[in-house]
Amino acid sequence: MAVARTNIINFFSEEDFDKYFALHKEFAKSLKECGLLEATYVRASSTSLLYFSIVATEEGAQEILRRANQWREKYDFKVDVITFDGEILYEYGKEKKLS
Repeated sequence: MAVARTNIINFFSEEDFDKYFALHKEFAKSLKECGLLEATYVRASSTSLLYFSIVATEEGAQEILRRANQWREKYDFKVDVITFDGEILYEYGKEKKLS
Protein backbone atom coordinates (compact mmCIF):
# COMPACT_ATOMS: atom_id res chain seq x y z
CA MET A 1 0.00 0.00 0.00
CA ALA A 2 1.44 3.37 -1.01
CA VAL A 3 1.40 6.08 1.64
CA ALA A 4 0.93 9.80 1.10
CA ARG A 5 2.55 12.05 3.69
CA THR A 6 1.99 15.74 4.20
CA ASN A 7 4.28 17.70 6.51
CA ILE A 8 3.54 21.26 7.56
CA ILE A 9 6.82 22.70 8.83
CA ASN A 10 6.93 26.08 10.53
CA PHE A 11 10.25 27.83 11.09
CA PHE A 12 11.19 30.70 13.39
CA SER A 13 13.02 32.63 10.66
CA GLU A 14 13.40 32.84 6.89
CA GLU A 15 17.07 31.92 7.28
CA ASP A 16 16.10 28.67 9.02
CA PHE A 17 13.62 27.94 6.24
CA ASP A 18 16.25 28.48 3.54
CA LYS A 19 18.88 26.35 5.32
CA TYR A 20 16.42 23.51 5.99
CA PHE A 21 15.15 23.52 2.41
CA ALA A 22 18.65 23.44 0.91
CA LEU A 23 19.79 20.59 3.16
CA HIS A 24 16.54 18.61 3.00
CA LYS A 25 16.60 18.34 -0.78
CA GLU A 26 19.90 16.47 -0.45
CA PHE A 27 18.62 14.38 2.47
CA ALA A 28 15.54 13.33 0.47
CA LYS A 29 17.79 11.77 -2.17
CA SER A 30 19.04 9.31 0.46
CA LEU A 31 15.49 8.11 1.16
CA LYS A 32 15.00 6.31 -2.14
CA GLU A 33 16.15 3.10 -0.44
CA CYS A 34 13.23 3.49 1.99
CA GLY A 35 10.75 3.60 -0.89
CA LEU A 36 10.43 7.35 -1.38
CA LEU A 37 8.72 7.66 -4.77
CA GLU A 38 7.89 11.37 -4.98
CA ALA A 39 8.61 14.54 -3.01
CA THR A 40 7.20 18.03 -3.55
CA TYR A 41 8.15 21.19 -1.65
CA VAL A 42 5.80 24.19 -1.45
CA ARG A 43 6.63 27.54 0.15
CA ALA A 44 3.42 28.41 1.99
CA SER A 45 4.93 31.57 3.51
CA SER A 46 8.37 32.99 4.24
CA THR A 47 8.59 30.69 7.29
CA SER A 48 6.30 27.76 6.39
CA LEU A 49 7.04 24.78 4.18
CA LEU A 50 4.59 22.18 2.92
CA TYR A 51 6.25 18.88 2.04
CA PHE A 52 4.26 16.25 0.18
CA SER A 53 5.67 12.78 -0.39
CA ILE A 54 4.62 9.38 -1.63
CA VAL A 55 6.24 6.30 -0.14
CA ALA A 56 5.86 2.75 -1.47
CA THR A 57 4.96 1.11 1.87
CA GLU A 58 3.87 1.90 5.41
CA GLU A 59 7.10 0.37 6.71
CA GLY A 60 9.13 2.65 4.47
CA ALA A 61 7.11 5.67 5.62
CA GLN A 62 7.86 4.83 9.26
CA GLU A 63 11.57 4.41 8.52
CA ILE A 64 11.64 7.76 6.74
CA LEU A 65 9.98 9.41 9.74
CA ARG A 66 12.61 7.87 12.05
CA ARG A 67 15.49 9.04 9.83
CA ALA A 68 13.98 12.50 9.41
CA ASN A 69 13.71 12.98 13.17
CA GLN A 70 17.39 12.01 13.57
CA TRP A 71 18.34 14.31 10.70
CA ARG A 72 16.53 17.29 12.28
CA GLU A 73 18.24 16.62 15.61
CA LYS A 74 21.64 16.42 13.91
CA TYR A 75 21.22 19.92 12.45
CA ASP A 76 19.42 21.20 15.55
CA PHE A 77 16.54 22.67 13.56
CA LYS A 78 14.00 24.46 15.71
CA VAL A 79 10.72 23.79 13.94
CA ASP A 80 7.11 22.92 14.60
CA VAL A 81 6.03 19.97 12.46
CA ILE A 82 2.57 18.56 11.83
CA THR A 83 2.48 15.28 9.89
CA PHE A 84 -0.49 13.61 8.20
CA ASP A 85 -0.25 10.15 6.64
CA GLY A 86 -2.87 8.41 4.55
CA GLU A 87 -3.45 5.59 2.10
CA ILE A 88 -3.50 6.68 -1.53
CA LEU A 89 -6.83 5.69 -3.06
CA TYR A 90 -6.60 7.34 -6.46
CA GLU A 91 -4.31 9.69 -8.35
CA TYR A 92 -5.70 11.80 -11.17
CA GLY A 93 -3.62 11.42 -14.29
CA LYS A 94 -2.56 7.86 -13.48
CA GLU A 95 -4.18 5.04 -15.43
CA LYS A 96 -4.78 2.68 -12.54
CA LYS A 97 -6.31 2.90 -9.10
CA LEU A 98 -4.01 2.05 -6.24
CA SER A 99 -5.22 -0.72 -3.98
